[in-house]
Amino acid sequence: MNHSEVLNLTRALLAIDTIDPPGNEETAAKIVAEMLEAEGIACRFQEIAPGRTNLIARVKGSGERPALSMSAHFDTIGVDPVTWTRNAFSGEIEDGRVYGRGATDMKGGMAAMAMAAIEIKRAGMPLLGDLVLHFTAAENSSLLGAKALVEGGHFDGVGALLNSEPSSMRLFVTEKGTAWIRATASGDTGHSAFRDGETGDRGNAIVRLARFIDRVHDLDLKAPHHRHLRPPTINPGVISGGLATPLTPPRAVCDIDVRLVPGLEAEAVLAAFRTVAGPDIALELLDSKPPVDTPDDHPFVQLCLAALKDETGYPGGPEGVPYYSDCAVVAPVLNLPMVIIGPGEVGHSGRPDEYCEIDKLEASVRVYRTIAERYLA
Repeated sequence: MNHSEVLNLTRALLAIDTIDPPGNEETAAKIVAEMLEAEGIACRFQEIAPGRTNLIARVKGSGERPALSMSAHFDTIGVDPVTWTRNAFSGEIEDGRVYGRGATDMKGGMAAMAMAAIEIKRAGMPLLGDLVLHFTAAENSSLLGAKALVEGGHFDGVGALLNSEPSSMRLFVTEKGTAWIRATASGDTGHSAFRDGETGDRGNAIVRLARFIDRVHDLDLKAPHHRHLRPPTINPGVISGGLATPLTPPRAVCDIDVRLVPGLEAEAVLAAFRTVAGPDIALELLDSKPPVDTPDDHPFVQLCLAALKDETGYPGGPEGVPYYSDCAVVAPVLNLPMVIIGPGEVGHSGRPDEYCEIDKLEASVRVYRTIAERYLA
């Protein structure tokens, strides 16, 4: 059976295990670069760690307009083979879908962006600005690849960001940010058998932490209303503590993910947590990523919206999404408009039997090409 070029590239990428950690993105980057360079598109690599490589590819324009960035990441989250009904790295095709870890998030979107650049290069259309592919490593490791691209000046001259995170071929202009907070509870070391006359938490760090988690889980962060996003969420994600079953635990730790909306900053969340923490809970901000929000009426948003409607008949308008992307460390720093359009299914990232619908995959190539041509030509 003959498959489209974008489907073949997607399957080639799905065949490579780029689970983070360790990533192994260099192998995938070389496959994409080989295909692009065969079409005369200049590529360069940026190594951020052994075997972990960013790819920057450029279709040159005349320099009369700012460049357009198309971004995607190579790495994926892990696979539990017990929960999959098929090989996660086979690129299996069935019922109009291509299956594999990363099909939705986001090797399908990456392949479509690469193919859009190739089609533009083949057409020989003169561009007023560069079309730049920013394909990153280590997105799941706190966006390390994108941070390295910014620090290396690889976004210099860019005027707008188009990202292919999963959107079900809808158009997102807003994404939530994150605050990762560590709560550490202190207790008293000792044997539990000799605390039978005590009341309250009996110096137990795990009990103290559990009670804090219960208080903080439904805490009202008093976030401002946002036109596209639901209120922030608080998720205790990882917990550890204790020395042995019969001992009073002297220490317990919980790492908490808070999804931020525009107008709510990480420091404000930390301050709100302190109001319910008590003297035995220490709080630390581990990491934060700001929300990204582009006005609905921004010219780039309207250009992308028109292209999406022309190519797919998309009836909606700009929307928002609760995940974050590489754009979180690019758009706010460089004050760039951001739009997310991706062929992958929203909410399917990391699921067993992850897939991308082939008609959406192929439609995304047309959409990306139309956006690039209208923005740059």
